[in-house]
Amino acid sequence: MESSITDKTQKAETQNVFPTDRVKLIERVKLFLSTKDDASYRSSIAMDQGSLVDAFGFASKGKGKAEIVLSEDTAVELGHPSAGSLSMVLMTNRAANIKDNRITVVGPEVWEMDDQTRYPFAQVILLAIDCDTPPDPFEIDRLQFLTNRLPGYMVRSVPGKLWSRISKKGVKAGINLSAIGSAVINAYKHEFENVKAVEVLYVTSSKNDIAELEKVKVEEEILSGQHKKLVLGINGEVECTGLNCDTCAEKPVCDSLRDIVIKRRKMN
Repeated sequence: MESSITDKTQKAETQNVFPTDRVKLIERVKLFLSTKDDASYRSSIAMDQGSLVDAFGFASKGKGKAEIVLSEDTAVELGHPSAGSLSMVLMTNRAANIKDNRITVVGPEVWEMDDQTRYPFAQVILLAIDCDTPPDPFEIDRLQFLTNRLPGYMVRSVPGKLWSRISKKGVKAGINLSAIGSAVINAYKHEFENVKAVEVLYVTSSKNDIAELEKVKVEEEILSGQHKKLVLGINGEVECTGLNCDTCAEKPVCDSLRDIVIKRRKMN
């Protein structure tokens, strides 16, 4: 299988301040956004305004109580495996590529949802890092789930996905995607002093939209060595550890990545 990372992209990666710079993947996310007419933009709620703490009980250091939202107490369910789900954190040292404090929502907001529907859910966090060495990737990844930080919001731990519930009490208090995104932005800025800008994208529109972002997610997993089957070889080509492409669930993604590579190489 051909690599989804062109020679040009590889060169860009090696020229970055730290090896986990994902500026090319961030550009892909921004391209995705540019095609969505229903995308809405809003600014985050700042911690110094007191709104996150006073209205929602937000804990910037994760010292809140463990949150359990039972099905009978659930107002909104997001990212159930049957509905489609994705979570991803992408870092860059190029702050110009990040719209600091921006929260973008593609699809319905919480107040447009009902408790009888399982909604698709993707959370993509874009970070601008100002340092020579990236923060601990495990800590960066862990923080996206807001564990014990936002009362009324519960996340189930599913690798690479985000399956969450907002309680009826939480919705009544005003918790929505803007509030959750604000909590994410403030948590990263308070937890990591070298995080200079944070932008958050939420997708609740459809499984198809999440599938588009899944292609970016696969490339990120390959680059970070987290993909179960696809790995980056010594020669820069993506290698598959699977034995039968015809029965592999990753085949549609692989085919799509191969098409991207072919088109890029023709352009070069």
